[in-house]
Amino acid sequence: MLLLRANSVVSINEIVAALWGMDRPATARKMVQNAAAGLRRAFQRATPVGDSEHSVVLATTTPGYILKVDPDQLDLTQFHELVTLGRARFAAGDWDAASRLLRQALALWRGPALADVVDSGITWPELTALRGIRLAAYEDCIEAELALDRDREVIGELEALLEVEPTRERLVAQLMVALYNGGRRPEALARYRRTRDLLADRFGLEPGHDLQRLQHAILSHDPALALELVSTGLAAVAPAGRAPGPSRVPAPAGPADLEPGVSRSAVPHPTIRTTKPDPPAPPVAHAAPRPYRASWERVEHRRVSVAMVRTSWAAQSGAAQPPGRVDHTVKELTAAIQHQAARYGGLVRRAFGAEWMIVFGVPRAREEDPERAVRAAFALCQHLEGLVPGTGAADNERLISQFAIRTGEVVVTYDDRGPEPLEVTGEVLDSCHQTLFQVPPGEVWACDTTAEAVGTLFGSAPVAGVPGVVRLTTGRPSPAPGIAEPPFLERACELSMLHGAYQDTLRRRLPHMVTIVGEPGIGKTRLISEFTGPLHRDESADTGEQPRVLYASVPAFDALTPYEPLAGLVRDCLGIRPGAARTTVLPTLVSSVARLLPDEPAADRVVAALAACLGLPTPAASPEGPGGGHEAVAREEIFDAVRRILEGTAAERPLIAVLDDFHRATAFVQKFVEDLTVRLGPVALLLVVGARPELLHDSPGWGCAKRRSVRLDLAPLSTTATGTLIEVMSGRPRTADRGSTALADGNPLFAQHYARTVAAGEPSGPAHPATVRAVAVAQLDTLDHTAKSVLRDAAVVGETLWYSAVAAVSLRDPDEVARTLEYLESRDLLRRVHRSSVPGDIEYAFRYPVAHDVLLAQLPARALVERHLRAANWAALLDWVRPDLLIRYYDGAIALAGADGARVATLERQAWEALVAAGARAAAAGNDELAVDCLDYALDRCPPGEPERTWLLTHRARILANLAGQSPGPPPPTAGGRSEG
Repeated sequence: MLLLRANSVVSINEIVAALWGMDRPATARKMVQNAAAGLRRAFQRATPVGDSEHSVVLATTTPGYILKVDPDQLDLTQFHELVTLGRARFAAGDWDAASRLLRQALALWRGPALADVVDSGITWPELTALRGIRLAAYEDCIEAELALDRDREVIGELEALLEVEPTRERLVAQLMVALYNGGRRPEALARYRRTRDLLADRFGLEPGHDLQRLQHAILSHDPALALELVSTGLAAVAPAGRAPGPSRVPAPAGPADLEPGVSRSAVPHPTIRTTKPDPPAPPVAHAAPRPYRASWERVEHRRVSVAMVRTSWAAQSGAAQPPGRVDHTVKELTAAIQHQAARYGGLVRRAFGAEWMIVFGVPRAREEDPERAVRAAFALCQHLEGLVPGTGAADNERLISQFAIRTGEVVVTYDDRGPEPLEVTGEVLDSCHQTLFQVPPGEVWACDTTAEAVGTLFGSAPVAGVPGVVRLTTGRPSPAPGIAEPPFLERACELSMLHGAYQDTLRRRLPHMVTIVGEPGIGKTRLISEFTGPLHRDESADTGEQPRVLYASVPAFDALTPYEPLAGLVRDCLGIRPGAARTTVLPTLVSSVARLLPDEPAADRVVAALAACLGLPTPAASPEGPGGGHEAVAREEIFDAVRRILEGTAAERPLIAVLDDFHRATAFVQKFVEDLTVRLGPVALLLVVGARPELLHDSPGWGCAKRRSVRLDLAPLSTTATGTLIEVMSGRPRTADRGSTALADGNPLFAQHYARTVAAGEPSGPAHPATVRAVAVAQLDTLDHTAKSVLRDAAVVGETLWYSAVAAVSLRDPDEVARTLEYLESRDLLRRVHRSSVPGDIEYAFRYPVAHDVLLAQLPARALVERHLRAANWAALLDWVRPDLLIRYYDGAIALAGADGARVATLERQAWEALVAAGARAAAAGNDELAVDCLDYALDRCPPGEPERTWLLTHRARILANLAGQSPGPPPPTAGGRSEG
């Protein structure tokens, strides 16, 4: 077949080369000429007589032929026109017309473009572009049909398209939304995971930010998924006189548009449609700016550590700096500060001029936020000292910096569209800024609260004339007086299991893995130290060999390499100091590999892989020797090198490798360690992994069906053991403070800190120790937004709570609340009560009182008042009269509103009227004693001048008389009160 491009000249030589090659050009040329003559005759027969307008002409021109075709005769032209019209209707919000036009355009395709010549090997860039246009038209068409609630109809088509283009993220997003709206949420999440794995395997990439935000919205049941449409940017700017297209954020909902408590949130990003559309707005001349909408925002109280940095160039001349140089310097400093702060998990906010604020604790709190702030300040101080002035600066110029750190309470305002806060406000920011101007250049000052939180990690000295502030130094202070080590209680069974696993490893000469899982502070590290401590000194009775113990943990921040803690094992195994120079490490690696792997033919590759694991600057291997080249080392090669080094070490003598805080390790390291005992050879190696439950949440199947792998779940200590621990640590008898035992609830770390509170004579009520609060807040921040929101509403209900009450307070779907409470129970944040005090309901209790108190402290007063009133309404509608619950919720709402400066007269009236109604229900049910109790509570809250009070007294007297079997006396005179009738 002869292939020609419409309205473009095709050289004869090009055709000859494509059809025949250059072996017989004369013969090929003759064949081309005969084919051209045949095409002319075919075109003449196909053209109606006298219709020259729609004729197709194959003309001869230099250097070959040109095919002249009327564009209207090409289906490609029709396709482009229909797509253009469809997109215009889409931009105008006419989804039905847009879908119809785009479907007509797509119907012109009857297979791939030029399918009959593809096999000949001809590939044109135009064909690739055409396929891209067709896919984009499909995406636009499906976008319009999703807007018409045709989710289920397009699922099959989307799945077929993704079989051809599995990594096209817009199609993936559309399928996820269609599945979610069709009630197939697990399949939507499974599609995301499949796409993520494909991107990682093929390109080493993670899904785009938009797709990640969509996954988070599906996980958290974001209300935006069912309320709004934000399009793909087809009409980002609407012409004058036309309403903005669907890429505009819809107008705010009025009171009648939304149910109470349901926020019409903005969709995470305007490039993925995750919601249903609002109808097109009426024509406007200009798009108005987005109004402020309080329903978008989430406000919470947080305890944070704030580090403020101030920089300036010091010069003897004192001349003003040019604006261009100031701008360049500030941008360079901002980039450097953001880089250093990111290492420690800080959120950088530009304050003013050459001042920056770094916040630690938002959007996620961590237990060691004060330490992160201090370490970030010292790292920045060292980094800024090394900066030099740019071109044109004076010789005597130098950069000076000042650092101030404070820890305290702030109010954080979030926007539902993103994880980062909109605002951070609080007195701690002002006081930190005032301190900043008093700090001498190059020093770091911190408040007493921060210094107390970091303990003995840094040196400190009070600042003269500035109360409550200390000067921090990197040098560690002299050791403080030793604190008695807490007793090791109720872990004999777990310790025996570890010894048994080790003896089995020695006897069978096979690797074993023991995973120790427990919540923060439950005693994982202590159990490991009690197990490994004697093994450092004692020899094995069976073999006469002394075991070698390697220890590595994953740091909470600023890891030297993403391969931690494997790198820590390699360092401990080979005697390498953390942070050692490459010139020192490489000879050690070479000699160790030669000793442990004497028969290894590619020893240089093993050395290079180990160097890459340790995070050396140029981890590579070449014929010149280790580190001589610059080629990267594959991840599997690094894992293989680590495995072989551990195997070689264990072949020399029994080996115990401890990996602590393993829940912090990267996913690929966790996967490698999970399979390590299966891949190791027959050596005596015991792998002990310590981790928090987050490891099992990320990898639910951890260790399942793996040979020689067991898991120990550390349970809380008993009440007796907890009391003994507090008694020993505080030095006071157990009867001095029984409340601390209940607050610690079997957690040894909590018990130690409550014991110090008892020893200091401080009350151990709601004022929990700072460390206990920090652990609780960090654990709560590992929850997603939905789970944390439900748990906050549960905290409003009380330390003891009920499923129906949480559903009433949260205004969420009851099934969603039930699932979330079960999930929180699996996270060991809640405990189910065996017998509920509300018949027919499910009762839970908070595992730790500190979690309950922290959650309540995070909610602003107005939000708490609203939720207390919802809980009171729930209590008023119970089948069983519960005046205690009415009192709890109404009194809580009144106290919070009064503290916030609001008028409480209306709330007080609602309270005693609700108690009167409860008393009437109790009396109708024949429970006069409960009715009297309700009236007593109502009278306590009814003001003396209230006209209804007289009626309440009379009614109470009648019920009491009925209880005593006496006839009531005449009612007292009323003043505008209610008649007894």
